[in-house]
Amino acid sequence: MTPDKIWFFLIKKIKPAHRYAFLSAMLIGLLSHLFAMTNNLLTTDSMWNLYSDQDMITSGRQFLTYACSIGSYYDLPMINGILAIFWLSITAALLTECFNIEGKVLPVITGGIVVTFPAVASTFAYSYTVDGYMLAILFAVLAYLLADRFKFGFIASVFLLGLSLGIYQAELSYTILLCIFGLLLYILEGSKPGELLSKIWRYIVMGIGGYAFYVISLKIMLAVKNTAVSGYQGTDKVLGFDIAQLPAGFKAAWDNFYYFVRYGGIFSTTKAMKVSYLIFMAVGIVSFIYLFIKKKAYASIFNIVLTILLAAVTPFAACIISVLSPDTYFHMLMRMPWVAVMVFGVSMISHFNKEVPIKAETCLSVVSVLSACIMILQFAVASNIAYFNLNEKYEKTYAMCVRLADRIEQTEGYEPGMPIAILGGFPDENIYPHTDITKDDLSGYFGVDGELVCNSSGSYQTFMERYLNFTFPVLTLEEELKIAEKPEFAEMENFPEAAAFRIIDGVLVIRLNG
Repeated sequence: MTPDKIWFFLIKKIKPAHRYAFLSAMLIGLLSHLFAMTNNLLTTDSMWNLYSDQDMITSGRQFLTYACSIGSYYDLPMINGILAIFWLSITAALLTECFNIEGKVLPVITGGIVVTFPAVASTFAYSYTVDGYMLAILFAVLAYLLADRFKFGFIASVFLLGLSLGIYQAELSYTILLCIFGLLLYILEGSKPGELLSKIWRYIVMGIGGYAFYVISLKIMLAVKNTAVSGYQGTDKVLGFDIAQLPAGFKAAWDNFYYFVRYGGIFSTTKAMKVSYLIFMAVGIVSFIYLFIKKKAYASIFNIVLTILLAAVTPFAACIISVLSPDTYFHMLMRMPWVAVMVFGVSMISHFNKEVPIKAETCLSVVSVLSACIMILQFAVASNIAYFNLNEKYEKTYAMCVRLADRIEQTEGYEPGMPIAILGGFPDENIYPHTDITKDDLSGYFGVDGELVCNSSGSYQTFMERYLNFTFPVLTLEEELKIAEKPEFAEMENFPEAAAFRIIDGVLVIRLNG
């Protein structure tokens, strides 16, 4: 088949729902994240990644460097951001196919959810790698779709899933959740036990094969580069999982799931968001129960047992990283697979609309669409609150560092090139109370909250070097701890007092908060 015929074949396979989801995701995504793409928003990590090839093999992300190479290794918010939204838009289109979401409105809702879900904003805070992470999501979804729809599609899915894990391991939950919700959908559509078991077999082969490909490729690339995984965030567990840790892993996964649902803080940023989210999810659950009864899925013991089993597994699937590595800190960037939960809710509404009388359908459609639109709008608002605070963090950090640099140069005995130790991380709260007005709204967001970008000598050094053209060497952590134990340090006062600056053993010590 010639390239033009292949392209024509692909175009013919694109359904209207795919186009609606893609275009809505592109438009809503660009509008929602425009501020992040047109401003220089900083986190502590991004200061060290103004230019980085993202070779994160020591963190078990051996393919991240290749995923990010499609855009730029520079931290270019516009380029990386547009590419990230493009990958998410394709993902939205694929999800409408995964869950058979039809019509015009619900595919648009799907696109909106995919690009405004709060984890997207948290990832945009790390714009130097946002495009790579979103490509990992695309691979995770495509891996499921190929394994699900084609007899031997699981072969390609093995490599796609392995690539996804090699970019960002947390997206494993995305694929697993899609498998779970796909099976639930097949139960509602009347699939026979044999057909369901065939699907389950493909999913298992894809999962085991994809993880094996990820581990084997990682070991080979580690050997070639003569390095090892660092153990950061449990990365060492991917090469040698300890079965004895499973009980602790399941407990950690459940705790993470429960905390996120009950106290996560991202579905309740505003009252409108909380109410619309609860209505939307309630409609999805009611739709599933209705369809389960109407389709007489309860007539099969196999369906009942499988449904209960899938529902019971979902909390652990959503936090699979905790199962594998109980001590891993589960932050917002790892919550992206929750999009699958919400899109499954859209799917239930779509299937419900096909099965009920027109009046009931109209009533449900109005309620569900209205709640979804409000929720998407509130997600976008929350994202911009996050970007607003990131901008405030940069301004406050800039002002703080200008003051520090000025005081450093005026300290008696200071000479350019002298090592500097800035101890305490943040200024004393008793002297400088918090002024962050977004703290409550961003309580569930990771990386975008807080007052200052800098929290250590190294981060202050990096910020001053890149934004003030003020350079100085710093000490190691061990050397700083030794200085903190000296009586001279105990005699110092907290910034901004004059006694907060003192030269100790040839090092200019600044005490922000002792």
